[in-house]
Amino acid sequence: MRASGASTALARLDALAVDRGVALEPDAPLAPYTTLRVGGPADRLTTARTRDELLAALGLARETGTPFFLLGNGSDLVVADAGIRGLVVRNRARALRTDGPTLEADAGAAMAMLVKRCTADGLAGLEFGISIPGSLGGAVWANAGAHGGEMADVVRRVEAWDPADGSLRQLAAGDCAFAYRESRFKHSSEVILAATLDLQRGDAARIAASVDEHQAVRRATQPLADQNAGSVFRNPPGDHAGRLIDAAGLKGARIGTAQVSDLHANFIVTDRGGRAADVLALGDRVRAAVAERFGIELEYEIEFVGEWQPVEAAP
Repeated sequence: MRASGASTALARLDALAVDRGVALEPDAPLAPYTTLRVGGPADRLTTARTRDELLAALGLARETGTPFFLLGNGSDLVVADAGIRGLVVRNRARALRTDGPTLEADAGAAMAMLVKRCTADGLAGLEFGISIPGSLGGAVWANAGAHGGEMADVVRRVEAWDPADGSLRQLAAGDCAFAYRESRFKHSSEVILAATLDLQRGDAARIAASVDEHQAVRRATQPLADQNAGSVFRNPPGDHAGRLIDAAGLKGARIGTAQVSDLHANFIVTDRGGRAADVLALGDRVRAAVAERFGIELEYEIEFVGEWQPVEAAP
């Protein structure tokens, strides 16, 4: 049963949503909206398809004091089996435009879509993004990267919303504290609304060839046919998490409905109807084994979100 304070906030949220014309779905399953396909429901779920709808949903949460979580493409994410309390906002705001070598896009735009637009417009510099399964907002938030490139290489400016006072901020790249799989947004409550990327004019055929090459490598080395959340661990300095996990003899290791991929050891894949608790238990087993074997503490790259309870994982 929900605490009375939480129930009151949800009741206020429901009432204000009706007044503002914002559609809320109660007790909405979240597993279908994540690439790992695990996790429980959100107390309330709404989908924002435009920037205005996104700001309206965020405003509802702020006015009613309701905790909120922003959901993009659902990669790099493990939702707890008990779900997420409060309001989950699916960001589907995807407007974008190019102006010379500059690309501006809403945070809900899928990285693959942006790469295809850049390829068509002959803009180079974002080819690595074809291997990032998430949205632009998530990629900026994590300073995601692949094939030797990362978002810090191309971001010029980020627009963010501050829930403390509802204000909008324009942040230069130097204000974003980018580092390996890090940014200021991981350590603040700011919500990324949009980003401006600096690219270069290039030959469309060469850009397309580079994108095709990246896709071929990804198909050959990653378990794309299986339910997964992307790379589970960050690469430690001077090494690769997948190599360490493989060397520790953990390829194929399984706990319940979760398994270390036989194709790439830095991926955990799940069965249909899988449990988030199994993913966490398996990830922790991998970390412990690598630490014992090599003295290296792997850091999670995927994010565990929601209401995690002390549930025993399946054997």
